[in-house]
Amino acid sequence: MMKLLVEMKDFIFRTFVNLITFGYERIFHEKMSDEVKKFFKNLSYVGFGTIIATIFSFTFNIIAGRILGPSGYGEFTLVQSVAMFLYIPMLLGFGTAMVKYNAEKEDYNRQRTIISTTYILVFIFTIGSIFIYYLFSAQISEIFHVSKEFFYLAVVFAVLFVFYTLTTSTLRSLHEMKKYAIFQPIYGIILLSAFLVFIFINFISFKSMVFSMYLAYGITGIALLILFLRKYLKFEFNKSWVNTLTKYGLFATIGGVSFTFYTNIDKILINKYMTIADVGIYMAYYFASINVLALFSGILITVFFPVASKYKNKEVIINRMNRFVPYLVCVGTPFVFLCEFAILNLYGGKYPIDFLLMLLFAATSILVAWYGIYAWLFNSEGMRGVKLTILGTATIAIINVLLNIYLIPRLGLFGAIGSTTTAFAVGICYLSLLKGEIE
Repeated sequence: MMKLLVEMKDFIFRTFVNLITFGYERIFHEKMSDEVKKFFKNLSYVGFGTIIATIFSFTFNIIAGRILGPSGYGEFTLVQSVAMFLYIPMLLGFGTAMVKYNAEKEDYNRQRTIISTTYILVFIFTIGSIFIYYLFSAQISEIFHVSKEFFYLAVVFAVLFVFYTLTTSTLRSLHEMKKYAIFQPIYGIILLSAFLVFIFINFISFKSMVFSMYLAYGITGIALLILFLRKYLKFEFNKSWVNTLTKYGLFATIGGVSFTFYTNIDKILINKYMTIADVGIYMAYYFASINVLALFSGILITVFFPVASKYKNKEVIINRMNRFVPYLVCVGTPFVFLCEFAILNLYGGKYPIDFLLMLLFAATSILVAWYGIYAWLFNSEGMRGVKLTILGTATIAIINVLLNIYLIPRLGLFGAIGSTTTAFAVGICYLSLLKGEIE
């Protein structure tokens, strides 16, 4: 049996590599170099692990959406969206800074110093954030238009998300893509298994989704820390690296704040101007389109950012990306549209299917992926690139928030996704004009 599984794995990887080689040579009109082959080898590891993990998280979302209905699914979405705002001052871009500088040079002592310093910084800022959130819980809950119960659930969610993000980012920074790929399905298995246990004991509530996420983040993070990362941790707080990580991290944080606004403010404003059930319906469309394409672009970026950080001259990478974009648009749009139709049907009859809304979500998903790939290329340039990305991301956030406030009360869900579409179109134009700055 084991031999059969190994043979199946080898066959899958060989097929993947052959398809990638064929596609690469057709698009870029050149043979794959050893460096490119290494990149796609790591990409295959991450892709394989992420796709398996997505099967579990996909099943988790579909089952939860059907059982809880739009209202319960919307409540979970609201907790998750608020948490994505709360985690920002805890992590403060240090995870991204760690990946950037660790990936540049494979030196154990250097990497151990960077990782240890990063973990101490994140611990300090996380404790400080929790204290502030406790003191001002009533005021912050009011800002997000949620109850204190929702707010406290979101705080715990944010803490565990930071822990999980930090440990997985550490693996990426060390170019340990194989280990990263192994733990993606483990996360998905824990997530789905925990939720099914809650359903089995008749704990049917949006909290069953939240608690399942807690367990998946916490157990996966602890396992990574104990099995692979503890040898890189020591009580060392290097002042030189504190300055470097803080400078990069603060700029990355500004971009992170903008990212959080344009990916979560729509759900919070839908809850304010419409109903919690509308949040659930919107999330179903979001999951079926933007999240689907984010799966593939996320796999690419996971490997792409550390690799791009090694290259001083970005011109070759930019030229290859320019050739790739037309394929992303022409193939990606109908692919996402079909995925939407299939996934929304799985959610059930409580989630209405609107073809015009589906088309708008499909187009937006392409723009989000397109912008994301270019933004991480800019980030790989260092401080100069991060500053340029921040301006673009901040522009997207401002346009998106203003349009959401104006359009959601007038156009409902069309206003919410239309705001995102417009904002990302502007963001792509901005980065396209500045590509010459990092070549």
